[in-house]
Amino acid sequence: MEKMRKSFNLLAICLVCVVFFLGCEQISAIKEYFKGDSEKSADAPVVDAAKPAADQVVMTPETIARVGNWTITREEFKERVKALKEVVPDFDVASLEARKMVIDELVRQQLLVIDAEKAGIANSKDIKDAVAEFRRTLIVREAAQKLVEGIVVTDEEAQAFYNENKEQLIQPPQFHVKEIVVKEKALADALVAELANGADFAAKAKENSISQTAPNGGDVGFIDSVPFESMAPVLMEMAKGEISEAVESPTGEFYIVKLEDKREGRQLEFEEIKNDIIQNQTLLKQQQKLLDKLEALQKEIKVEVNYDLLK
Repeated sequence: MEKMRKSFNLLAICLVCVVFFLGCEQISAIKEYFKGDSEKSADAPVVDAAKPAADQVVMTPETIARVGNWTITREEFKERVKALKEVVPDFDVASLEARKMVIDELVRQQLLVIDAEKAGIANSKDIKDAVAEFRRTLIVREAAQKLVEGIVVTDEEAQAFYNENKEQLIQPPQFHVKEIVVKEKALADALVAELANGADFAAKAKENSISQTAPNGGDVGFIDSVPFESMAPVLMEMAKGEISEAVESPTGEFYIVKLEDKREGRQLEFEEIKNDIIQNQTLLKQQQKLLDKLEALQKEIKVEVNYDLLK
């Protein structure tokens, strides 16, 4: 059984490797392709003719594997395994068997790549379009990152934002509730009556509620928002320990809630939300920088869009 379990684990990791490392190979290949002549034709083949022939590529002391003119060094492999570990935390980087499995998978992929290139698949329209689109995505991402590089919000700016918006920066009231959700009005009314006569709320929730909270006796925990608008005034008027009448939801279910506890709303202190303010305001600053750049570019570069063709 243990051997079978190990086999399944290896198979699972192998499947991850196929997807993950194939993605890495595509990215690396595309990056290498576009390192060359920027004037390269869009119809040029994806295969780099400048690469050395297979018989000119040799295994160095640091080369783990060679397939044709493709190689992978020990350092490159370590980077691959490190990246894989981030995607699959259970991957055992110390296991020689697992590392062998990864390198064997990379070798198999490269064999298929070489065969596909010989068959002309690399020059197909789909591949060319995918390369062009990926190039476009990489360029946009790099351009955007460089444009917003260094844009930050200081503690002083965050404090100023807090001071200007203090009245809106509050912790809303929170309610600790239990719920019973049923589909029939008659059942809901019957349950309300039983609860009014002392029936245990949690027990009734376990027996009757269709909510996911039923196994926990209907305990929702503390909430600061309600499942539907008409429930809000009901909760606001309830006292601790009180049980509501049946309240119909917009989708036709009937809710009975018990208010276990209530926390009043309060003003949030600056230090509590400083990091959130900095993060949000930084994003807004970066977005504005991009919008300003795009507005300037639209004045420099002629843009024509026929929206009628979208109809």
